[in-house]
Amino acid sequence: MIDLHAHILPAVDDGPADLEESLAMGRAAVEQGLTAVAATPHFFGRPSWSEIKERVAELKGHFAQAGLAVDLVAGAELMLDTNLLGLEAEEIPTYGDQGRFCLIEFPMHQHPVYTAEVLFDLQTKGITPIIAHPERYSVVRQDPNVILEWLEQGCLIQLNAGSILGRFGSQVADTAEILLTHDMVQFVASDAHHVQRRGLNLPEAYPVLVKHLGEDGANELVEVNPQAVLAGDFTLQRQPRPYQRRRFFFPFRRR
Repeated sequence: MIDLHAHILPAVDDGPADLEESLAMGRAAVEQGLTAVAATPHFFGRPSWSEIKERVAELKGHFAQAGLAVDLVAGAELMLDTNLLGLEAEEIPTYGDQGRFCLIEFPMHQHPVYTAEVLFDLQTKGITPIIAHPERYSVVRQDPNVILEWLEQGCLIQLNAGSILGRFGSQVADTAEILLTHDMVQFVASDAHHVQRRGLNLPEAYPVLVKHLGEDGANELVEVNPQAVLAGDFTLQRQPRPYQRRRFFFPFRRR
């Protein structure tokens, strides 16, 4: 399995506080059979993309010294902001520096008016946005079909494993199931921040994915599609379907 969203760099954001905790996360990745983990710290312009890549290279060295056989891929979790409009393409973090795909998150409880502008700007720079954990956004919980608009705009969708497992509440879990069963999701990742609290739980979520999508569908989300992104050559295979909200009718009773 390949985890495309993990806060594993030490002392950079709200992930591990030090190298020892990063190494502990690396050991957990190996124990759970992960073959690659993308280091995706929160990106607000600092540290810069070049600094992130340097820190990932340093952590890879520490992993090698510790005998941890898991590949670390440089990346970042961009915050949707108009500041991104002023960055050159080479200044924007993409997976493994291939310049093709980036991970971006939205505000949890608002849908900024500049959303479409920022997403379009990334695409004009040759970068496909992968929207992180939309099942946690209020606008998506209210109307899951918002996802279809983002997909039509050329974006891709990454779901959190913790959402599937109910770690963010029943509403988020229900929304995650809707997105999964309507083929609106292309990737599932852990969004891990620590060893135990919000850990690398992709293998834990795998049986739930199999339940909803079968083994082939589950493997697409945690191995086939992530590998294609890291190779810089992803093509959408499954066509998303709109969600039809259930309606309940009560019979009229004569008095």
